[in-house]
Amino acid sequence: MIQTQYPVNAQEPITTVGQLRNHLCQAAAVELSTVPLYLYAAYSIKTAGYSQWAPGMSAFRAIRSVVIEEMLHLCLARNLLVAIGGGRQLTFYDKSFIPTYPSPMLHRVPDLTLGLERCTPTLMQDVFMPLEMPAKAGDPAQPESYNTLGQFYDAIAEGFERLSGPKLWRNPHVDLQYDEAYWNQDGGGVPIVVKDLASALAAISTIVEQGEGAAPGDDEVALKPATPQAGLEELSHYAKFRRIAEGIDEIGDTWPVASNPTREEYEGPVADLATLFDAAYCYVLCIIDAVYTKSSKTRKPGKRSPRYGLERTFIAAMGGLLYPIGDLLVRQPGPRRGQNAAPTFGYYAFDGEGSKKAQLVGLCEAVLGDFPSLGGDDGVRQLISRMPEV
Repeated sequence: MIQTQYPVNAQEPITTVGQLRNHLCQAAAVELSTVPLYLYAAYSIKTAGYSQWAPGMSAFRAIRSVVIEEMLHLCLARNLLVAIGGGRQLTFYDKSFIPTYPSPMLHRVPDLTLGLERCTPTLMQDVFMPLEMPAKAGDPAQPESYNTLGQFYDAIAEGFERLSGPKLWRNPHVDLQYDEAYWNQDGGGVPIVVKDLASALAAISTIVEQGEGAAPGDDEVALKPATPQAGLEELSHYAKFRRIAEGIDEIGDTWPVASNPTREEYEGPVADLATLFDAAYCYVLCIIDAVYTKSSKTRKPGKRSPRYGLERTFIAAMGGLLYPIGDLLVRQPGPRRGQNAAPTFGYYAFDGEGSKKAQLVGLCEAVLGDFPSLGGDDGVRQLISRMPEV
């Protein structure tokens, strides 16, 4: 996990820009740490759609909607950081930033161990629900060791309020912030460009109201929390996981995947497939990093800009690139008796001298003989060819 650069007392508020930037790095680290957890659980579900007659919308779709929103939260945390001059302080494709499992949730008290596990009601109750636990009304903001993510984000909001002024907002770099959303199903919310205190608090509110800190008993949040409209509501992350735990959104059958697998324990074609997955996962993080290096000013009416291509690609890659590889992995026998293989979401070290895209192509072509479904006109190999260079 990312290390604390500016340790502070849990009882003391955020009083410097350095502390505020550090806490936003920590917030982004927490958001990223949830994505593999949720995707792993979703990939373990055999019956993604479950039954058209089931009362819920299926556990798979519920978890997928949460993942999409977590990706939004990840970008909102980075937008907040960019706006206060910390844009160079953080990259997602960094071995020290990419989480490993099992590991304790960053700064949480009491400890909560995060791990890659098969989707079960127990996982919802013991890990996912505590992770998204709403803050109680009147609970104090906690800048370092927090009981709920809502309290952590409250401390960040108070830090913005305390430090806000012309100096903090002198150059928010709005053109380098993520400002376009291209997903059109499940997850709600929209990117928010942070340029002043009001927009900073709106971004934080979006993160909190969608799941991290919604008030107890308030299960519904607006699809656009910053600008709610009548009739446009969805369940918070906590409520979605509770519905899975209670069997309303049914899990159905699951693959017997191992808990917390590592790439090193695999052999042969399965090891190569696991390596391809890790490389594809890291490539998605590289795409997001690249978004923050391309100015939105490059967008011109009627012309395709590098920024536009990156923005459209990274969410599409989550479904079109990661899911097919992950779905193949969970179907393969693993090294542990009676358990299947599964993605490890590990760091893959691209060769710094060559094109990352070319390296991804090479990894994919190396496994096509054993896993031909990755080829074809609509396969992963073809999708990689349409990915941007990063």
